[in-house]
Amino acid sequence: MRHRPELTAPDVRALAEACREEASRQDWAVTISIVDAGGHLLHLERLDSRPSTVAAAIGKARTAALMQMPSGDLERAVTGNPALLALDALPLRGALPLGWGGAVLGAIGVSGVKPEQDEQVARRGVERLATMTIAD
Repeated sequence: MRHRPELTAPDVRALAEACREEASRQDWAVTISIVDAGGHLLHLERLDSRPSTVAAAIGKARTAALMQMPSGDLERAVTGNPALLALDALPLRGALPLGWGGAVLGAIGVSGVKPEQDEQVARRGVERLATMTIAD
């Protein structure tokens, strides 16, 4: 039987806090979503962003978790292989997987500003994860 680490509620709050701090520091209105390894929503926070950013943030996060890669990597792959659009994925830059010990625990997706800025906010959560202790 395999045991894999999972994000706990306190873990998710810490990741969201790191993302929120970066968005606030930059004065960016974004939506932050965090999903588990199966792409199921664990956290959603809309920081004065447009309503349309909610679906985008969730879709980006699901894509990064299920594909186990940054959502922007899939965006680039679709350019060379349009058939990838048939996947249940949102190939837009702005989400990063949350890796721990070789496993993907979930992902953080952000939407509301330029794609590279969305990814910058998500990266703060990934960086916070690197400083945390995750239980098996």
